[in-house]
Amino acid sequence: MPKLTINDKDYYTDDFNEDQLSMYNEINLAREEKIRMQYLTQLLDARCLMLANTIVQIAEQPEEADEAQTSE
Repeated sequence: MPKLTINDKDYYTDDFNEDQLSMYNEINLAREEKIRMQYLTQLLDARCLMLANTIVQIAEQPEEADEAQTSE
């Protein structure tokens, strides 16, 4: 029997009426969406970092090629 703790008090879903059960289901859905959004945020942060690093690498490549030509 699942329970929900609100303000340090436990409520058991077996005792819920239809309205409470509907709200409990919505809480679970919101929690799942929150986890999904956290995952997406981490994924997008990593993508931004990767793209930024690629910009730096590309920006440094011509300098390396120019330095190699001038030292010859």
